[in-house]
Amino acid sequence: MPRPASFPADDILDATRELIAQAGPAATTMTAVAQHLGAPSGSLYYRFAGRDYLVATLWLRCVRRFLDGYVPALGLPSPLDAALSAARFVVEWSRAHVDDARVLLLHHSDDLLSDTWPSELREENLRLQDRLNDAIGRLEAAFGATDGAGSERVRFAVVDVPYAAVRRSLQAGLAPPSTIDELVVETATHVLEPLIRSTRKESS
Repeated sequence: MPRPASFPADDILDATRELIAQAGPAATTMTAVAQHLGAPSGSLYYRFAGRDYLVATLWLRCVRRFLDGYVPALGLPSPLDAALSAARFVVEWSRAHVDDARVLLLHHSDDLLSDTWPSELREENLRLQDRLNDAIGRLEAAFGATDGAGSERVRFAVVDVPYAAVRRSLQAGLAPPSTIDELVVETATHVLEPLIRSTRKESS
């Protein structure tokens, strides 16, 4: 019977996240992570081919955890409730999971699509992006946002607005302040107002 690993993958990823939060991504080498975890470097290389692979794997885990809450918020029955709940969720999740949220700033999904990355990372990235795009696509349909301008409004409200609101704090290593919650909701509501009016006209 095989002996269980002394340092599970999630423990290594947790240590990587902690080191990124404490010392920054540039200082997060395989040797530094091993020392932070109290593990031999071989334990890391047994599971992860190198530093970039390790950080990308951590990034994908953070995306997955974020989407586990964001996608259900996008699926609320009322399109306006769904949009505002999703926008608010970005801020609330970032506040509750500062270190994970800061990791998300390290990559963009397109960064992991080149052939230089292992196929399992590219495939996982594509699955997560499909999950996100499907959820936003359903919200666009619920708003009747069938043209490019309508789609842009929805994505701006539920992605760009809350992302911009939390980015400055996260880059400084801080939790986003509670004062921005209502600002995000107000901005998203204003952006979506033409779609809201259109939806109301169609239903009347």
